[in-house]
Amino acid sequence: MRLRDFTKYLDFGCQMGMVPRYQWTGRPKEIRQYRSAKMAIFTMATIFLAYQNVGILIYWHIFGAKTEDSTKFVADISEMTGTLMLFSIGLFNVLAFTYFRPEIEAVLGELDGWLSNAEDMLYRIEHYHRACTRIMKFKFIFYIMFFVYFNSSPLWFIVIEYLTDGMQFSYRTQSNTWFPWQVQGSAVGFAAAYLLQVMVTAVGVGFTIMNLQLLCLFSFQLKLHFDALSRRLLNLNSRHPNAHQELKRLIDYHIRIMQIGHRCNHILNFTFLSSFICSTTAICMTSVAVLLLDLSQALRYIDGLVAFIFYHFVICYMGTEVSYASGKVLPAAFYNNWYEGDLVYQKMLLMMMMRAAKPYGWRAYKLIPVSITTYMAVSFSHINKEILYYVLSFLQTLKFSYQMFTCVRSLK
Repeated sequence: MRLRDFTKYLDFGCQMGMVPRYQWTGRPKEIRQYRSAKMAIFTMATIFLAYQNVGILIYWHIFGAKTEDSTKFVADISEMTGTLMLFSIGLFNVLAFTYFRPEIEAVLGELDGWLSNAEDMLYRIEHYHRACTRIMKFKFIFYIMFFVYFNSSPLWFIVIEYLTDGMQFSYRTQSNTWFPWQVQGSAVGFAAAYLLQVMVTAVGVGFTIMNLQLLCLFSFQLKLHFDALSRRLLNLNSRHPNAHQELKRLIDYHIRIMQIGHRCNHILNFTFLSSFICSTTAICMTSVAVLLLDLSQALRYIDGLVAFIFYHFVICYMGTEVSYASGKVLPAAFYNNWYEGDLVYQKMLLMMMMRAAKPYGWRAYKLIPVSITTYMAVSFSHINKEILYYVLSFLQTLKFSYQMFTCVRSLK
């Protein structure tokens, strides 16, 4: 089994993002049709994705910043910020994975070489292949559903307005964005803005899928090799005549796993940091918008809230899985029969155990750990605070209403 067997859903993300699939030495060349047309669509979508962020700010400055009602002002700025983060994370993924593409292909080529030489762990490779593919498939289906829901919501609103007597078409697009042509009240202008945002979200969602699939691929490859290292350490016999040479090979194997893990971390650094910043802001502000807006508007943004929670969860979950797999190396090194080896063998094993004493983990620019702990601190703290605030406000209103009722009743 080769690495290309792991990249089925990664290739689907590349197709959706209008870019070639990742290529490395030993992988058959891709036969791409309409290469020039796809490159033109990708270039246009990237430019309009950058404009989308500017258009959202302009729209809020024109229509939202002058709102006098405080509740509506908070709802509008929350809605604007959540949408802005949604398109910003897509732009950041496009820029990051376009810039790091050569380095990504180099890492994938090295991982493919490791798999081609791993004839002694075919069953473990098959197990990790099934687990990795299952998660990749779920993520791909989830974000395709998000893409369809996000882009179909304006059409559903038009259908509802058409079926409702006396209602005029509002021509609301997927997001509140300012365009240099008339959108409200113009079917042609609405169609142009709608199709433009479909193209932009297709490329943005495609690169988001690529990001999560690459993260999953890197994570499962590191887990596979940490697991292989742990099993070999457990089965290492210090009384064997070639125990020293085998231990040296395992020490070198451990060093190479750590090195390729650092290279993966370097590639994903910007993704990790942008995810933490955008996800924290979006989850906080979008949850406020969903609570304050009416039902029809809240349904437009609740999918973005769920998408951000899921996006952030996958990143932190994969980081935790890598740390958990690397934490198996130290117990495996300790629980073999090292006490029956000579002093040189014990010193070499001790050096390896000192290196493995702290489990390897990913960090965003060596600042923020990528783990479930970070996910819980970032995601649910904001949601719980906002929901708790409105629940307490509602209870206080009920308490005051009951006090007024009892006061008026006593006056009769």
